[in-house]
Amino acid sequence: MSRENIPKKIKEALLDEYDHRCAICGGDRPHLHHVDENPSNNDIYNLLPLCPNCHLRDQHNPTRRIDLQKLKIFRIYKDPSILRPQFHPIYTRQLFLAEIEVSDDQIEFLEQQVKELIEFISSFEMGEFYSKRIHELVGPTKKPMIIRSLTGGPDPKADKRRKEINRDYRQKLFENKAAVLELLVEMLRYQSWANA
Repeated sequence: MSRENIPKKIKEALLDEYDHRCAICGGDRPHLHHVDENPSNNDIYNLLPLCPNCHLRDQHNPTRRIDLQKLKIFRIYKDPSILRPQFHPIYTRQLFLAEIEVSDDQIEFLEQQVKELIEFISSFEMGEFYSKRIHELVGPTKKPMIIRSLTGGPDPKADKRRKEINRDYRQKLFENKAAVLELLVEMLRYQSWANA
């Protein structure tokens, strides 16, 4: 990959956005880091100002590297709690949302992942409120009972309805995944470890 110079307008906008400080520690003289590590991708949302220590220690050290998806979340929300180890269990439980476009045969797996996320979130400070909101956004839908036809086999109409419900549920997950992530990040401000 060829390294292109970051356009001055983008560089200045990014540095102004972070007050010319490191996005992670607030240190001086930040370098501009490409989140996706593609030096030719100079989209402002792919850039983070990092002081020399954070840039080398956290991003170019293979033993301490911050997960790319987590760094993208940090870039969007700018909450330092996202980079703390305590956020990692929340982060791993919401990863399935990034891969929502799945086939019908994985609906039960998705529903289980949603249930686990909701249950896990309920254990945090303000968790009852946030787990309820997340359930409203992506909670599993009630399935119709499987009805047998008079011949004893599955009812084709019920099977068709079940597939429609599964499709609608995947669509619901897809449409609300950003809102769920936003709630998870918002919940961080109520955690004692996030303010320490």
